[in-house]
Amino acid sequence: MKRLTLTATITALALTLGACSSSGSADAPVKPLDDAGEKLAMERFSTFKDDLKSLRSYHATGTVDADDGTQTTDFTFDRQKDAFKGAASIDSGSLDLSIELIRTSGLLWIKGPEEYWESFGYDATPALGKYVVFQAAQGDQIAKTYDYDRLVSTVESMSTGEVTVEGEVEVKDSESIRYMLGEEGRSTLLDLPAGGDISTATLVSRADDVDATIVIDEFDVETDVSAPDPDEVTQPQGS
Repeated sequence: MKRLTLTATITALALTLGACSSSGSADAPVKPLDDAGEKLAMERFSTFKDDLKSLRSYHATGTVDADDGTQTTDFTFDRQKDAFKGAASIDSGSLDLSIELIRTSGLLWIKGPEEYWESFGYDATPALGKYVVFQAAQGDQIAKTYDYDRLVSTVESMSTGEVTVEGEVEVKDSESIRYMLGEEGRSTLLDLPAGGDISTATLVSRADDVDATIVIDEFDVETDVSAPDPDEVTQPQGS
């Protein structure tokens, strides 16, 4: 069975802000802004950055495309608990499956089908229909692959000197302002709505022929990320 290299490494690349963005919505034509427009755009970025500082929760969807497959994610993040929950779908050759994840209180729980556990060399029988709990370093290593809040926190802490206004773009019939975060050639793109309330944001990144897009929305919607019931949990089993 072919294992997805992207499962453990690719999204982490997208979270480093160390990638050159050049695919998907990143290919949309950019209309440069005049000096006045750039000034307003930077003020809009500053507003977004300030809003992030008080953001308690949000919804995030992600798509990661690589030569060996595609991974899509749908998570809710509770920043007050440093927690998230949701699902990831993996499609790579003959492997097509979904897993559920919960991250809270420093632990990670995963519920997946038989082929998911077997791909890691685990005995899948005790895990079927249950969450497997991972602790300490092992859980941290898996969780960081999906922890988009690392990226959100990086954007929150960026200075305006690290941000360049690229111009105005139209993606899916919506006008957005495009920003380049970080140095040219080692950057991630950020799209914010050109007008009105900033109710969504899109980050697009590419590294080593891996394309990653993350969309965050539903800011401050009430959420509760809690550990699953103990009856639904088992420990990881060796092969």
